[in-house]
Amino acid sequence: MEDHSSIVRRVCVVVLGVLLGAGVLGVGSCASSGSRFTPSGNPLLDVRNPELRARDRVAAAERAWREVESGVRDRSRTREAFKSLAWSTATDDAVRQTLVRLLLSDRTPEGEADSLSMARLMLPTERSPEITRLLAAGGVERGWDELIPALVRSYARMRPGVSDSVRVEREAIGALRPGVPVEETIYSVFVRPSKAVVDGQERAVLRAEDRARDDAWTLLSRLDAEGRLRARLIGEPLPADADEDSRADVETLRAGLAELGALPRTGAELAWLRRLHRHEDAALRAENRAWWAQASGAIAGLRTDQRRGLELRHAEAVRWASAERPEWLAASRQELLTELASRLSGRSIRQRSAERGQRPRSERLRGYADRMSWGDVLTVLVVDEALASEGIDAAVFEQTELDRRDTTTEYGGVLDVGPDGTHRLVLFRPRARDRISDDRFVASSDMIRFSDRALAHYHLQVQRARMASQAGPSEGDLVYAADSGRTCLVFTSVGSRTLNVDVYTPDGVIIDLGMVHAP
Repeated sequence: MEDHSSIVRRVCVVVLGVLLGAGVLGVGSCASSGSRFTPSGNPLLDVRNPELRARDRVAAAERAWREVESGVRDRSRTREAFKSLAWSTATDDAVRQTLVRLLLSDRTPEGEADSLSMARLMLPTERSPEITRLLAAGGVERGWDELIPALVRSYARMRPGVSDSVRVEREAIGALRPGVPVEETIYSVFVRPSKAVVDGQERAVLRAEDRARDDAWTLLSRLDAEGRLRARLIGEPLPADADEDSRADVETLRAGLAELGALPRTGAELAWLRRLHRHEDAALRAENRAWWAQASGAIAGLRTDQRRGLELRHAEAVRWASAERPEWLAASRQELLTELASRLSGRSIRQRSAERGQRPRSERLRGYADRMSWGDVLTVLVVDEALASEGIDAAVFEQTELDRRDTTTEYGGVLDVGPDGTHRLVLFRPRARDRISDDRFVASSDMIRFSDRALAHYHLQVQRARMASQAGPSEGDLVYAADSGRTCLVFTSVGSRTLNVDVYTPDGVIIDLGMVHAP
């Protein structure tokens, strides 16, 4: 369906040709989409008009604000109109910047309070670096300490090409808490998430608090990659005003580090550890506690070199190996690498080449061996062993046929241990709201909750029989692994009765495990 702007452009082209032929084209006629529209003279109408040039809308906004300051125009209504437009990503960025700047220029008590509320709500999701800078600078100028949680949430979002050390949010946090290390301020948000201001009345917004807590931990993990600072901080006494949820989280983190040897790195991984340690469902809590006892018992017997680099995703592999392959737990990292290399030797692989303009990436063990921890190598060995389990081949090809008949989504699920003690592939068909396209898999909340004790997540790329150029994880798949903290698998159709399988990790390790053939 043709949208309005396309129609305007087409009309302009037609009119341009007619006027050129008649020799009567005036300067500025149909110079750009919407340029045939002229300001109405009512500044609020004009600033709302998307057909006007950005410069005309900027001029209208500035005129409307001059009328507010002179008492001609109602301040509250103008602020509401400006905020509505500033929130909209459909509004031209130059117009949005002007609106935010004008709103922040309002130094009346009511305006200051409203601007603080606006900044707290906008910053966590704002995509424009310039508007982020305006809001952060406004907060520093006014000493808005209450803005720190929103700045932390904004800082937690990656900005490609911008180093964490020079982010405007970091500068603002440091300026608002002078003399306090920024990382410690971020941790204070984790243990004391703020309360949101809504309609001028302060009330606890639990969802916003959970997001602030999770985003603070994700950011702190990024700034403290080795985990030494986080380990020190969670070991210190909590502040007296820390809330009950924060105290429970710190207790969970301490248990995860002491008993599983791991600190989560993202909010999603923290939520995973929470469920393992204190699940809300009584039956699942009992199952998780039994698993935790087995996993922590196995991890307690590891040597120092084996514990180095342990992640939550390694715990199931250690637990399973302690019962089924105890010789692997006695092996060094190099001995495990030798075992894995021997298993993979001679297997046929398919290297992904779907991304244009990018160099082919390694999908062989030798390309990643130097950066893999003992836990990484053990986990890949256990995954490889799991895929050799009886019934796995039949299950994955049965799911392949289901996926091919459903053109609304990709399929996927969880690789775990069933009640009989053998590994299985548990399919989770995406819900209706998660069916984005036939080349996307979205893990449902049910799947996430089910997979607390799982070895890996997996999904299928089987839209066509021959997809060798797409064999392996996409960039989006690698982002999912990093965000979730999970070991992942992708099965790709490379023949009518053949699938290629790759394992990949949150650290970007990708290893082609070879082929799975239809039974």
